[in-house]
Amino acid sequence: MTQDATGPSASAGASSGAEPRAEPTRRHSHTHLPGQGHSADTEEGLRAIAIATGAMFVVAAVEFLFFTFSNSAGLLSDALHNLGDVLTTVALWTAFQIARRPATRHYTYGFHRAEDLSGAFIVLVIVASAVAAAWQSYDHLIHNVQPTQLGWGIAAALVGFAGNEAIAEYKIRVGKRINSQPLIADGQHSRTDGLTSLAAATGLFLTALGVPKADPVAGLLISVAILYILVDVGREVLGRLMDAVDPAIVARIRAQAEAVPGVERVEDIRARWAGRRLYTSLNLWVDSAMPLAEAHAIAERARQEILTHLPGAAQVDIHVDPASDDDTHDPHAWRHEPHDATHEHDAHDTHHDAHDTHEHQHDADGHTHA
Repeated sequence: MTQDATGPSASAGASSGAEPRAEPTRRHSHTHLPGQGHSADTEEGLRAIAIATGAMFVVAAVEFLFFTFSNSAGLLSDALHNLGDVLTTVALWTAFQIARRPATRHYTYGFHRAEDLSGAFIVLVIVASAVAAAWQSYDHLIHNVQPTQLGWGIAAALVGFAGNEAIAEYKIRVGKRINSQPLIADGQHSRTDGLTSLAAATGLFLTALGVPKADPVAGLLISVAILYILVDVGREVLGRLMDAVDPAIVARIRAQAEAVPGVERVEDIRARWAGRRLYTSLNLWVDSAMPLAEAHAIAERARQEILTHLPGAAQVDIHVDPASDDDTHDPHAWRHEPHDATHEHDAHDTHHDAHDTHEHQHDADGHTHA
């Protein structure tokens, strides 16, 4: 029987299928409170987004201005991509604001997944900017449109390269520090912008040397480069949306739990990201003769070890199973008779589904159940 640390009656709501209620946060006596830094991380992320948005708007405006003078397809492609970067940073800012909202009766995990959805929006913007750049470059190529004011165009493209690279480095560094995959993806987007700016400058330079098709060809190459980077960015974003985690995280959870005295075995480790918060669950096996209070203390020690040493960990749900010398013993064996033939399916899998449905969820300051 699963029991919350507050007493046997605490699990009654989950068993009856009642709608979860928001409960007051309960604090433990240990000095480190995991999840405490998420608010500061959010503020840092919002500051990075605001700075990046302003800087990218300036870069895009400069390139659009010089495009009106030079009529360069490569410069226009790069300006469109930079404008797309402004849109993605605005989307990120919105997602960070939404993620700050507290959990509700309908969104019991909160709104942190909004950050992952903003990553999907970033991918869509990258696709749109690649298509727009390719179309403009193709139009200039087939109509033999030649750029003018080459010197100013090259200067604008180089400004775009320097600005994008500086912004990309800043966003990626902040994203890694606060563990924000969408912010890292947006930084990679900015880095792509820098490379496209360099390609635009190269196209204009070759045009000045007497290669007439160099500018629209550079624009087409920019589109290909955008799509190439998209594959890597899209894989990371889609992985987050599909609850993918680095196997090293699972191995680290296992190592932290197995190191706790009294833990005999660790099974069914699961983890998923929601924005910058990592949610984990696992089963611990302890001596079947151990008193409930002692088993709970072991599970709570494991929970605190994981929260303390696993970056991004915000919630750890632990179920304790009694260890037995009998290898055939299954502590999760189904105890109820099926109502009819349609319910006669695999008992072990059915129990696990029920366990997943009714498993207690506790926030980073909650209690582990044994």
